[in-house]
Amino acid sequence: MRTLKLIFITVILLLTNSTCSKYDDGEIWDKIDDLDKRVTAIENQLKSINSSISSLSTLVETLENRRYVSGITELVDGYSITFSDGSKLSIKDGKDGTDGKAAPVFNVRFFNGRYYWVQTIDGVTSWLTDDNGGMIPASGTEAVTPLMKIDSDGYWIISYNNGQSYSRIVNEYGSFVKALGKDGDSIFKSVEISEYELRIVLIDGTEIIMPIGEQLPYKGIDLGLSVKWSSINFGAESTYEPGGVYLWGDVNNNGTVPYYSAPNQYYISGSAYDIIRANWGESWRMPNLSEMRELVTSCVWSRATVNGVEGMKVTGKNGNSIFLPNTGYGIPKDGQAGQTSIIYPENGYYWIGESYLSGSVRMGYTLYINNSVPTLNYAWNASMVKMAFRPVRGY
Repeated sequence: MRTLKLIFITVILLLTNSTCSKYDDGEIWDKIDDLDKRVTAIENQLKSINSSISSLSTLVETLENRRYVSGITELVDGYSITFSDGSKLSIKDGKDGTDGKAAPVFNVRFFNGRYYWVQTIDGVTSWLTDDNGGMIPASGTEAVTPLMKIDSDGYWIISYNNGQSYSRIVNEYGSFVKALGKDGDSIFKSVEISEYELRIVLIDGTEIIMPIGEQLPYKGIDLGLSVKWSSINFGAESTYEPGGVYLWGDVNNNGTVPYYSAPNQYYISGSAYDIIRANWGESWRMPNLSEMRELVTSCVWSRATVNGVEGMKVTGKNGNSIFLPNTGYGIPKDGQAGQTSIIYPENGYYWIGESYLSGSVRMGYTLYINNSVPTLNYAWNASMVKMAFRPVRGY
């Protein structure tokens, strides 16, 4: 980078000497000073971007290994976080986060059981891919921590092999991305600490949420409604996981499509056919239609990405919230008895503990979540598809 600066200075001086016998020395040095500032800004930006990518990679590893936060120390410009395995990580509370125009913003998304890197350029998010078009893993044994640089022509370049080789970053149109040298160098926007969790908000609006201390896998969240809603889906181990998909009324989870017949019951919430009550006990159960309608109409719903998983954040009037991840729905996998394929994983499908008969077919009510809004009064053949559950309980 310093070599690039010297080249620019030499070119400016040569051009000036060749065109004028007299020149404004102050003007020339103003240009050189401006160049020096821009190059220094790029160098500082580059250093912080690589540091932020490394920190994000560490956070992904922490999520993958289900560690929790055991201690938080406030620093001058951020926080030092200690995890349950004794490892530590410093996060800058980003007051100078890039807006995605000064430089690509890197993040992760959860796909098919693992994390992959994504980039946001000019507000458009896409998978980060190698020269062969393959997605870059951010978790697992093949995980890669990208490394950024700027080439001699001023374009962003990236390495997936710890700096052994680099290639230019391209946007959604296949164009190379110029380094502008603007201020703004952190992919982290803010750090929020509550009694139970650490919430790290990234500059693109996505969130990383980690539990503080050992906690029960699920708890009832008071949203100011008639019932408390579980913090996680049934079958999940954390708030952001989709959990499992199940047949309606299949309390033992051993039904096989197309041989399964849903129970001939209009209402199974809290009954002998409720898989939630059978497994979680106490007062936990499937939500009924009025409770799900209350959740839809009495809360604020907004799109959110938590720990790389997309879904909806549901906030009650009291300010408390839950996260409903996208789940897809399950159908039999071709040629594999008892196996399930997940269809439309970019949407959410949640069973409700009520149904009706359409001719001789038992139709279970569902909550359907697409990319923008939650929708009730959808009903599916309760004997043919598997969907997720979000449990509720009384106060």
